Amino acid sequence: MDQARLIARQLGVRIRKARTDRKLTLQALGNDTGLSAAYLSRVERGEAAMSIANVILIATRLNIPLRDLFEDSGDVQAPKYYTISRRRQRETSPPHSASGYDYHWLSGDLADPKLSAFVLDFPVTSDLDIKLLSHEGEEVLYVLEGRIEFQIGEERFVLDQGDCVHLFGDRPHMGRNAGLGPARLLMVATPPDVIEHHSET
Repeated sequence: MDQARLIARQLGVRIRKARTDRKLTLQALGNDTGLSAAYLSRVERGEAAMSIANVILIATRLNIPLRDLFEDSGDVQAPKYYTISRRRQRETSPPHSASGYDYHWLSGDLADPKLSAFVLDFPVTSDLDIKLLSHEGEEVLYVLEGRIEFQIGEERFVLDQGDCVHLFGDRPHMGRNAGLGPARLLMVATPPDVIEHHSET
């Protein structure tokens, strides 16, 4: 990987960290900057060229000095071929929030990921409605704890601990906690920024 690609990769990693620290989705950042979520996703993966104007625009919206994006860029190292997600780090960091659940990323900072993995926590709820979402790609969902009522299109079914479902993401889908205690899912999905691509149906 040449130096220019490494610098672009580091810039993308720092933008993504600043965005997720502020709990902004790609869509929200795109709305605020006038840049598309798809373009911003490519920027964060180091796959898109950025003009100085766009760098300034993004830095301004994220409220970070430009120097924080570029400092030490000459010392950037090639990304690893693997990453490790430690339980103790997840337990001491606040989760991200999405529609109907909280989540922690399990995936790390690979150079060109094709999928992402998450742990999803569904709160106990008395609401029977499920807000369906859709996205490109696929999902594999494995119940780690509790009971999940899951809906795909017009079909609803209950998943218990140890159950698993594999689905196409373009079919409207979502789950809710169907029990009286914690409910937790492991989700492996494509594309790698799948949660950013969720759209309400």
